[in-house]
Amino acid sequence: MTPPTGNAPAPLFSPQARGLGWLLGLLLVLAALALNRGVLGFGFLYLRDDDLNVALNPHLGGLGADRLRWMFTDWTYARRYMPLGWLGFSATYEFAGLDPRPYHLVSLALYAANACLLYAVTLRALRVFAGSCSGGLSPWAVGSAFLASAWWAMHPFRVETTAWISGNLYGQATALALASALLYLESYGALGGRRGVLVALSALFYAASLLTYPIALGLPILLVGMDLLRAAKGPVPGLRRLLAEKVAFFLPLAVVLTVTVAARLHTEVFGPVPGLRELPLFNRAAQSAFIAVYYLWKPLWPANLSPLYDTLVGFDPRAPVFLLSIAVVIALSAAALASLRGRPWAAVLWVGYLACAAPFFGITERLHMASDRYGCLLTAIEAVAAALLLVRISPARGRTLAALAALAVLAALALQSFRQLGVWSNDRVQHAYVAAHLRSSELLDDFTGRQLILEFMRGDEAKASAELAERLKANPGSPGLRKAAELFAEKRRLSGYYGDVSLLAIAQEQMALSFARSGQFREADDHFLDAIRMDDRFYQAAYDRALVLLRLGRPDDALRSFLLSERWAKPPLSPTQRREFIGRLRSAAAEQGLPALARAAELAGDR
Repeated sequence: MTPPTGNAPAPLFSPQARGLGWLLGLLLVLAALALNRGVLGFGFLYLRDDDLNVALNPHLGGLGADRLRWMFTDWTYARRYMPLGWLGFSATYEFAGLDPRPYHLVSLALYAANACLLYAVTLRALRVFAGSCSGGLSPWAVGSAFLASAWWAMHPFRVETTAWISGNLYGQATALALASALLYLESYGALGGRRGVLVALSALFYAASLLTYPIALGLPILLVGMDLLRAAKGPVPGLRRLLAEKVAFFLPLAVVLTVTVAARLHTEVFGPVPGLRELPLFNRAAQSAFIAVYYLWKPLWPANLSPLYDTLVGFDPRAPVFLLSIAVVIALSAAALASLRGRPWAAVLWVGYLACAAPFFGITERLHMASDRYGCLLTAIEAVAAALLLVRISPARGRTLAALAALAVLAALALQSFRQLGVWSNDRVQHAYVAAHLRSSELLDDFTGRQLILEFMRGDEAKASAELAERLKANPGSPGLRKAAELFAEKRRLSGYYGDVSLLAIAQEQMALSFARSGQFREADDHFLDAIRMDDRFYQAAYDRALVLLRLGRPDDALRSFLLSERWAKPPLSPTQRREFIGRLRSAAAEQGLPALARAAELAGDR
């Protein structure tokens, strides 16, 4: 293939395919939105990280200097350095508060954007590596890109990152990584200053992806491989310059990788890194090989998907599945090495895939799992590879059969994705589903404890306590069950003040009080309101919210919240509480020039 000359970029579509390209792109986005629109009715998944990341995160709130400082300097709250990930959540919080629907709207938007971005990446990959740059892509090439991108979009692997609010981290990081790859592919057809701008923007988007969540650590290796393929097709730009440009990519990679490793070594949340006695080298190699091979075959047969898998819990590295995985990795690596001269693209794909899969090998984790969300970028690579294979089909009959088969696969995947969405509809359904599919007794005890904690926190305390007592008789040493027992005992201690209020509502009220003490009254109001939504007779939260609303300059709303607390309070509010609120209301109404409200407060205070 001869590289383009001149300053005008080569057209992406041929004249026959231009309308088709835009039409299929629109169809892809509409189909993705239609399939996953149900997520807009989902809530937060407690005990599945949505509480830690958003709903009960003591650091999350509206945008501000102090919060931005925490985002960019903290690496102890989570085991990742992810300032732009926190920024994404905080930006959503700015207009959503603790309403889960806007967070799910962001999830849906990121999912649709990623489907569109992958389609664009695939089109440009075909133009660079498979099609003619001078005439643009043919209708079949455009159709191949659509079918491959739709496979990615309809795949049930997407459900986890689309239906789970914490999955926004993966959606945002994937979008930025795909944008980086898109800009880099576009730079191949540019010359002079325009190419430099595109490469710089690509590196910037890559760095932003890593700072959102470091799932694209291996992308620069894949870009180097693309450079090698591109350099073999022509002298412009030269290979030396292409490699030199990678400094802009490897520098943020080195920084983020260093901070991520340091965070993992020092965090107390996830325990110490296992030593060679707990996780020997051969176990780590077997686990890594299993992960690498898993994301090759599982996307092709996505049956029995789950939010949590226990295959790698207490596994035997000499079991057939792990030995076979090691053999497959060795065989594919040998085949890639042998193909360097004749089919270098195979070596580039395999090495690039391994580099992108490496962050998910879990070599520092004793309890690891191959989660669906880890396949975001890996299946994107596989989708581009599928398009490169599809476009090589030349007979018209073969193309028709391939298109029909692909459409049948897409329909089956969409149906499975629709069913899988139900597993993520709420935390109770998900915990019950996971517990029913676990085989590891260690994880089963842990998840049984989580289920009981969740039911207890939601307010079904008697039933959860009775079931916990029965299970502790059968398994008194279970860490998960003992943790549940400790939490239940703590709630009983609090019941003297809070009565029958659910523990989850109490947790939100405690978070609200913490924000109020630090002067963050908007965040305090959001958490008080969420506590009241969870338990609509929570008079303590209604009263405290009334005081916060006065600080926010909303005396009318404060009065309504106070009246609710008076109606709900059993026993009634104390005279001291009434005097405190009425006095503050009278002062706030006078300051805001509300004489009627001030007079009403004064009359109420005289009673």
